[in-house]
Amino acid sequence: MPPPRLSNSISEARTSPVPQDMRATGLWVFESRHAESFSMSVTEHSFLKLLWIREGRAKIRFKGASPDCETGNLVIVPPFTSHRIVDSLDAPVSLYGLGVDTKQLKCVEPVLATFQSGVYLGQRLGALSIEQHFRKLLYLVDQEGAASQFSSVAVALELLAELALKMAQPESRTSTTPKPFSDPLLETYLVWLQRNFFESLTLDGAAKASGMSRRTFTSQFKARTGMTWLEYVNALRVQRAEELLKDADRKVTSIAFQCGFDDLSTFYRAFKRVTGRTPGGDSTP
Repeated sequence: MPPPRLSNSISEARTSPVPQDMRATGLWVFESRHAESFSMSVTEHSFLKLLWIREGRAKIRFKGASPDCETGNLVIVPPFTSHRIVDSLDAPVSLYGLGVDTKQLKCVEPVLATFQSGVYLGQRLGALSIEQHFRKLLYLVDQEGAASQFSSVAVALELLAELALKMAQPESRTSTTPKPFSDPLLETYLVWLQRNFFESLTLDGAAKASGMSRRTFTSQFKARTGMTWLEYVNALRVQRAEELLKDADRKVTSIAFQCGFDDLSTFYRAFKRVTGRTPGGDSTP
């Protein structure tokens, strides 16, 4: 059996952009490491393009703006947007790229307006998740077979969905929304938790995801949020439960499990501790 195609792989630094290779799936996934002599003309595409800056520094020249970008930034280039990458002389960039043809993947069109041109902090959007999605895409797009191609579309749509949700969410939506903090891994975990609080979670898993010992994580988390890890998780879960309880036809049991509680007794205790009342509306005396 011949080895898989590696047309998007890189072996040495490039002096010009990666040639466009939009697949039948509606995706173009690539990787590029720029040489000091890298040069790019002003260009635009008919598709949405995302660039994840893995290393280095550069300016992204849009029409009327030239924002800086660096390691850990996400660059968004909407369709038909003129742009050009100008690398820093002492630190040319290495990046992952994704092009999405919205004419082929029409389900992306309704959220296109969310993806405004510019440079975005990966720390706010979930840096670890972004890089993982790109790595998976780079592997899948060069595998043979319909299943791999189907999976590549699923991964790309999952990435776009996560980004759209985070961009659409106001920073001050709830009192438990993360605020700026110096530890990027803890920040990334807090942002991830906002969308995954209903999963089966453990304190040890949270500490590992944040790259800390359990003791350090516990201390840092409390200093960062003013709550213990379990209090914070339960606050997110109860907040969601309150929203679902507004629907009179929903059963409390179903709501409890949907919000991440393993049993009703734990749900009732957490709900009363957070809100001062029971899910049925009775106040604490």
